[in-house]
Amino acid sequence: MKKLKGLIAAAHTPFDKNGNVNLAMVPRQAELLVRQKVTGVYVSGTTGEGVCCSVAERKALFDAWAAAAKGRLVLVAHIGALALPDAQELGAHAAACGMDAVSIVPPNFFRPGTVDALIDFLNAALEGARGLPFYYYHTSMSGVAFDMQAFLERADGRVPGLAGIKFNYPDLYMYQRCRRCCGGKYDITWGIDEWFAGAVAHGAESAIGSTYNYAAPLYLKIWDAVKKGDLRAAERGMRKVCDIVDILVRYGGVAGGKAMMAVHGLDMGDVRPPNRSLAADEKADCVARLKKIGWR
Repeated sequence: MKKLKGLIAAAHTPFDKNGNVNLAMVPRQAELLVRQKVTGVYVSGTTGEGVCCSVAERKALFDAWAAAAKGRLVLVAHIGALALPDAQELGAHAAACGMDAVSIVPPNFFRPGTVDALIDFLNAALEGARGLPFYYYHTSMSGVAFDMQAFLERADGRVPGLAGIKFNYPDLYMYQRCRRCCGGKYDITWGIDEWFAGAVAHGAESAIGSTYNYAAPLYLKIWDAVKKGDLRAAERGMRKVCDIVDILVRYGGVAGGKAMMAVHGLDMGDVRPPNRSLAADEKADCVARLKKIGWR
């Protein structure tokens, strides 16, 4: 498999005023990402509120993105679910509708207690997605905190299709070890936006993040600055990144990110409970703050 390259946006799932998935918005999201020179999309993940959506809704999202991307964006479908049959069904649909890869965040209620238990779960969950590259989703939000080098060493040759890790974990030491693990064969894509420059400095070739939906040009400039050794420019860019993340922290992460999409004229709707939706004045403040920072 080819390794992922460039910026992959963790896409928001658009909802209409009644709280239903608004599939008509997906083509507009795709066009925005293409214009911003994003290379791929991570569908139905944390930013996409995948665990708050039904299996039918997530399958419909896979279909909508497959149609909207039209070969212009690499598509990674998140198929993780608490119920094993749900993950299997989502994987089968991802393979059938033309997604390029699948990803799984492990169950966060009944959690796997060992690396081997995790591998057994993943193999069962991936039954429907055989043939597609697979990215394990490592995040502190799941509560599954195994060392990822140990996971790769144990999973090597045991998890068919294992391509790498979506590394959403604040540990650049572990990240570097994973990049070198097993002869460097696995694709370790970075997943924490506010640590972006550090990951690029350590050799990151791709990154998956939510703020790339509306601020991808800023990250491409930072990437170029790091590659050129212009650390002052990289630092200036990262100051803006941290200011953007401050807005997300202030307004509850996903809800704030959805609001900021209005800067590009896209209405992503509210978030689903238990996340808190923002009032109209809060949404306007998100946009005003983003414009003041400068996201390009």
